[in-house]
Amino acid sequence: MVVLKIAFIGIGGAILAVVVKQFQKEYSVFVLLAVCLFLVFYLTSNWSLILDFARNLGDKIHISDTYLRILFKLLAIAFVCQIASNICQDLGYQSISFQIELIGKLSILTLSIPIINSLLETIEHMM
Repeated sequence: MVVLKIAFIGIGGAILAVVVKQFQKEYSVFVLLAVCLFLVFYLTSNWSLILDFARNLGDKIHISDTYLRILFKLLAIAFVCQIASNICQDLGYQSISFQIELIGKLSILTLSIPIINSLLETIEHMM
């Protein structure tokens, strides 16, 4: 049911942005940003449940906290870049949207290097 609530909020926000755009074009951007920020904050309200699950899983299978932190940073980068990219596309700035996505992917690659190295070392020790 939460997904339906989020879908209705998103659709309602989009309709409100279209209506506002007909009367005051410059204010429709603020409506769009407000809806997006609300949805992002709603998404992050459940992080404590996810973090507790990750900690418990890490304790059970003995994953370093460093790797879990890196994974959550990667996830945050992916979310932030996707949301920013979509907003730029909605506003008609596809070139900026592409640059945001590219920088996000490169940031993810850069942050994942320690995990890749650890995986390669583990494979090397097994052989």
